[in-house]
Amino acid sequence: MNGSRPISLQFSPNVGEPIRSRIDYAFRVFAAIYNHAVVADDEDGAAIRCFYGETPSSPAGQHFFYVPALYRENLFENGRRALAKHRYANEDVYLGFGTDASSGRPDWLGEIFLWLSSSQEISIAERDSAGRIPYSETIFGREGLSPRKPHAALLMAWMENALCNGNTKAEEALPKPPSPVPGVEHLVVCSHDIDFYFADRASSLARLIKNLVVAIVLYKDWSYFADNFKMLLQLLGGKRIGEYLPALLKAADGECDFRSTFFVVTRRAHRRDPNYRLEQIADHLLNAAKEGFTVGVHGSYRSVVEDGTLSEEAQVLSERIGGKLTGTRQHWLRFGEHAVLFGEIERAGLACDSTLGFSEVVGFRNGASFAFPPYDFVREKPHGFLEIPLVLMDGSLEATARGSRTAPQQLAEEVLGESRKRGWGGISVLWHNPIEPISVPAEINRVFWNCAKQQKVVREKWITVEQFLACCLERYQRAGLLERVRVDGERAAGAS
Repeated sequence: MNGSRPISLQFSPNVGEPIRSRIDYAFRVFAAIYNHAVVADDEDGAAIRCFYGETPSSPAGQHFFYVPALYRENLFENGRRALAKHRYANEDVYLGFGTDASSGRPDWLGEIFLWLSSSQEISIAERDSAGRIPYSETIFGREGLSPRKPHAALLMAWMENALCNGNTKAEEALPKPPSPVPGVEHLVVCSHDIDFYFADRASSLARLIKNLVVAIVLYKDWSYFADNFKMLLQLLGGKRIGEYLPALLKAADGECDFRSTFFVVTRRAHRRDPNYRLEQIADHLLNAAKEGFTVGVHGSYRSVVEDGTLSEEAQVLSERIGGKLTGTRQHWLRFGEHAVLFGEIERAGLACDSTLGFSEVVGFRNGASFAFPPYDFVREKPHGFLEIPLVLMDGSLEATARGSRTAPQQLAEEVLGESRKRGWGGISVLWHNPIEPISVPAEINRVFWNCAKQQKVVREKWITVEQFLACCLERYQRAGLLERVRVDGERAAGAS
């Protein structure tokens, strides 16, 4: 790995806690993404000294970089604070704190913290019918801000350019951070939530009849109706509709060449939980593991909001597959409070989560086209696991395409293109069942295969949660993050 220049962070005496902890967190995530080692102040012979606070009267040395302290707590306390648009390097960058009057600089670190900490969401009291924060109440919904732009990544790129090249008009640029994997420019964590699988003919019949209604009432899609009617006839003729894993494993070894993580629900405590029991699909999961796929826990519908059972559900799955779990994602992306979700993930001892995405739109919920550890406001420190943003899901792609009347392939390429342009990845894509048009119309499933086939052309790799962690963990640990996380070498085989 080619190391970038080390950096250190100092604070003005008037910057108190907890602001220091929050800014230090943003600084370390920035360092991890751009491959800067974070060093202590007394080790900074070759380091760039970053100073956060008031404008210093006498900047010390040529390796000095000033960040104005504009961050303040409770900016979004009422959930209604607007962001100001600023033009930089031909991109619109949105600032919560504006720019410093004397230097003209933004508080890059404070702005990055706003995005990554979900500060714009934590004060929202409204919940949708599933108990989630409604998209309409987020800053995207309220201000018409595009979720298909990685706003935090733009801020990081601006800071990196100012750090290395200066913050003058003539030097405006948005440099891309270097990939941790030689020969690969972009990493995508591919995933499949097993929300429906063939368990018996009755449940498959019920699902297909439901899909016929959805095709008419919601999608207004004749092809989806026809496909599901055809599958219904095939089911009656003896075919096991919904048993897609064998076909998916075979397809992954072909032209597309990818590996995925399957998120599995182990507890049925609500009507919205999947139709299967773990023992009914366990053999399929074990076969997938032999082919380099991995398994994570899909927290059941009530696991976080009502019951606090994520740890127990993870333990059941771990015992059944015979190995320690790494990743998780909530069923229906369901959580009510960030702090509760993150606490449950830590209690379960998991290393990665991929819940932070939207069910109705595609894009970057935290403005991040990269993975990051969430922030713990209770302990005022980073959490000990990595959040892999869910930016592209089959259901949200269908909803976005239908609502905007935009071709789904175009939307998918826009989101993936923005991530490729701004960094080396660390995002997640989710297709429940890309083999059969059960979860979404066939047109949406074709997007999955079209994008997967582009890997070689765009120097991209679609990998499992474990493979991704093996690729990038060193980056975060050099920046002083995720120090307790360890990689299971056997489950991460083939990461490079």
